[in-house]
Amino acid sequence: MEKMKKLLAMVIVLCLVMTLVIGCGTEETGDANEPVKTEEPTSTSDAEETTEEAKIDVPDDGTELVIYSWNEEFKGMMENYYLKDHPLPSGVKISWVINPSEGGQYQEKLDMALDGKEPIDIFLLEADYAKKYVNTDNTIPLTKVGISEDMMKDQYPYTIDVVRDSNGVPKGSSWQATPGLFMYRYSLAEKYLGVKEPDDVQNLVKDWDTFVNTARTVKEKSGGKTKFIPSVNDIWQVIRTVRKSPWVVDNKLVIDDQVGWFMDLAKTLTQEDLTAKYLPWSQEWNAGVGNDTVMGYFFSTWGIQWTMISNCGGTKPGEGTYGDWRAVKGPQPYYWGGTWLAVSPQCDNGSLVNDIIKYFTINKDTMKKYCLGSKDYVNNQPAIQEIIDSGYSFDFLGGQNHYALFQEVAPLIDTSAMSGYDQKINDLLMEQVTKYAEGQISKDQALEDFKKAVLNAFPELNE
Repeated sequence: MEKMKKLLAMVIVLCLVMTLVIGCGTEETGDANEPVKTEEPTSTSDAEETTEEAKIDVPDDGTELVIYSWNEEFKGMMENYYLKDHPLPSGVKISWVINPSEGGQYQEKLDMALDGKEPIDIFLLEADYAKKYVNTDNTIPLTKVGISEDMMKDQYPYTIDVVRDSNGVPKGSSWQATPGLFMYRYSLAEKYLGVKEPDDVQNLVKDWDTFVNTARTVKEKSGGKTKFIPSVNDIWQVIRTVRKSPWVVDNKLVIDDQVGWFMDLAKTLTQEDLTAKYLPWSQEWNAGVGNDTVMGYFFSTWGIQWTMISNCGGTKPGEGTYGDWRAVKGPQPYYWGGTWLAVSPQCDNGSLVNDIIKYFTINKDTMKKYCLGSKDYVNNQPAIQEIIDSGYSFDFLGGQNHYALFQEVAPLIDTSAMSGYDQKINDLLMEQVTKYAEGQISKDQALEDFKKAVLNAFPELNE
């Protein structure tokens, strides 16, 4: 009996021990049928926004970086900015091939080089003919040099749309957005218009009828010594950007209603002698920035640094016309120009080209640096916003923050009428507009001659 009691006691103790063991195990591991819970790793996209970079898919063993351009602007940018921050890789040199735009020389020489598969890494495209190249095999998608569209998310959308091919693939990237403003001489406005502050002058150029009347006042008050604008050609740079249709649709020439309206405006300005008759890029046109023969110019962002500052006759307020200019929106929003970096299929410097494109068109900090140094309007919205928020002022424009003005216009840019035919057809139009405006031929004759000239230049088009 005593043995049975001892045995029973041992069983009870053993059961208690097993209960404790099982209880501890349950607290540690949970139910055996319940899946073990593990902590989910935090993805990079959850922690912070990432930018996907494409893989470089062109050769990277070149010893000569070949760049084609129509002027030395980008060469100066490379020398004054990129190369100071990023010396070239050992054994690599840059070769510049620069041909002027006049007479189509740049495109002609570029076409020959591309079609001949000559060694080209980067070539520059202007707004008037960018689309001509992006829809050919002479440009490659930027993803081939490691630039994804996601990386371009801070650019103004229209600058990406301009260089999309027919499949929607971006084949170029621009360092600038090019909204335009009307620039006027502060002192001349006070002298001949009786007002000088931007808000008051904007009221005198708020629409085209008012603009023409203001031009009449300037001519009258100055005795014809000062004209409100250099030429009717300058106005076409504004009007052409608001056309509803491209020049060519379904292989046919389309003449937008804006064209006929502009022709009549040009005739009024010419017949009443309301312009200085200085053709764009002529010596007189450039010189007008620094003398009193012209009160106002239509200029995009690049025009300030490349034309106005270089021709004003000074480098600080009080010298020449430096500091005597102001900017307003003018009669309507517009854009003028723009430059894109495109990559040739013969590129053999993939990593270097990738780095250059990122430096000038992707990286906010380097773009901001270039923006402040050049006074250009860079194609990076956060960079522009930071500059505006800093209280920036520009002494050339009497302390105005021109970036804030350009920022208001930039979202209004519509490039839907842009085509690869623009440069040539615009030139042909202005030849006939000039004849009509000067009274040499009728409007109907001008339009008929224009159509014939276009079909002669582009025989593949239908009437």
